[in-house]
Amino acid sequence: MSSQFTSNARSDADGRNENVPGPSAPEPFAPDDQEYGNEEKVRSRAGTGQSGKTFRNSSGEEKSLDVEDVPKASEFHAPEAKATNNLTPAAGVAAAEPGGGKPKLEKFKYSFWDPEMAMFRKIAFKILGGTIVITTIIMWLCLPFYWGSLWKSNRYTDKLTVRIIDRDGGEIGQTFSQGLLSQTNLNYFVTDPSEFPTADDVAHDVVEEGVWASIVINAGVSDALVSARENGNSSWSGPSVIDVFYAQARQETAINSYLLPFVQEVLGQLCFQYNAQSAATYLQANVNNATALSLVAQAPTTITNDVWYTLNNLRPYNQPVAQAITLVGLIYMLIFSFIMTMTNNAVREIIAPFLTTRAYIIYRLVSPICLYFPVSFFFCMVNLPFKIDFGAHYTYAGGFFLWWFALFLGMSAVGLSTEAAITVLGPKFMAFFLVPLIIVNVSVVSLPQELQPWIYRYGVAMPFYNCNHIVRTIIFNTKNEIGQNMGILVAWVALNFITISLGTWLFRRQSINQHNKEVGENEMDSADKV
Repeated sequence: MSSQFTSNARSDADGRNENVPGPSAPEPFAPDDQEYGNEEKVRSRAGTGQSGKTFRNSSGEEKSLDVEDVPKASEFHAPEAKATNNLTPAAGVAAAEPGGGKPKLEKFKYSFWDPEMAMFRKIAFKILGGTIVITTIIMWLCLPFYWGSLWKSNRYTDKLTVRIIDRDGGEIGQTFSQGLLSQTNLNYFVTDPSEFPTADDVAHDVVEEGVWASIVINAGVSDALVSARENGNSSWSGPSVIDVFYAQARQETAINSYLLPFVQEVLGQLCFQYNAQSAATYLQANVNNATALSLVAQAPTTITNDVWYTLNNLRPYNQPVAQAITLVGLIYMLIFSFIMTMTNNAVREIIAPFLTTRAYIIYRLVSPICLYFPVSFFFCMVNLPFKIDFGAHYTYAGGFFLWWFALFLGMSAVGLSTEAAITVLGPKFMAFFLVPLIIVNVSVVSLPQELQPWIYRYGVAMPFYNCNHIVRTIIFNTKNEIGQNMGILVAWVALNFITISLGTWLFRRQSINQHNKEVGENEMDSADKV
């Protein structure tokens, strides 16, 4: 400790100790971008931080760091600790540099606005001001993109297709078919009954996403209604006339907010109009027929509720906790993989200077995968206490492990993207990359593509979109495209492997060239001294 104020002890070649005058106090903490910042950015990206470079001690001598010289964990300090430890102790008196210089700062003595803090205020304002500028730019570039995915979604409802199948062919079938085709809020179209001869065929078409919904006017209902009135059939059921098929779990927001309300509204109006008109016509035609009126009295539902509809929800969204998986959970998946990236970056900066380029690239590719594997498993296990039904499409165990593997691939897809980005941006700017990565993924999951502008069609290739479809198939038994979804996630992993390898090699080569240049300069300096 006293050597900081008096002298530095060195051993000469004969083993004798001689006192060499040293600085009365260390230099104050003042980062210099020209000497440190720009060079260190390249070192950090290439994985050759200061731990593998040439150092200069306080007397100006250069020293290469060997493996044995790696700092111990106890020697690492937070940035603010490094700053204060480079200052003169509070008990000391401000001293001048040899030959006269600026006075040194003392620890724990000044307020933020003291004149002595002017240099540090300048640094703080520069960093904070730059952060505000970059954050604002990212904000205005990314947030409107997400806002746009939801904006005017109610104007795109005419892209939600609804199939009309008229098996009746009579008065009821014609009335309702024409009434539905006149609507413009949804895309109604008529299909010949022979294409889907049974109700199971219609249901299968809806589940396989051939259409968003199907409205079936059942066979012979017009004649059956007349017969029920004439025979006083009290068992007549108006809701059996029309069947509506839809799959809520395909996309609950689109179904609950748009498709189902529009379908119910138009069918309700058509049913009320037809019932009123049909009852009035029948009663007027039989006003003097006591027998007919007596029979109608025995079957009042043929007059009061002669035509209605039945909703058939083929894939109900009956697990509310699933929302934690289908959207919010995917954001958490990205955040956890981002944490792994930042942690792995800190580890790489310690060991990378001593690895060959080939070994370093292999480490960069393998280590994140090894991290994602257990993390994705424990993430998947969070669902178990909340009774998520993984057995809707496969067995319960099969569905659980399949979702684990999908999470592993999804975490690898987005996590390796952050690994590729940190190679170029460095750790300081990774937070600014995380925001657009979340936005471009979330924007295509919150609503189906039919309710979004054409620009969001890219969503079919995004990791969130494919993970979302995989989990819906597993827990709701929706359309099975798991093979395609898994293939896209694997393609993301392969693409990231290529970008990480290429980026690491380029920055590594630049760092190695710089290192060789410095080694050459050191050897030349040594030769000159001899």
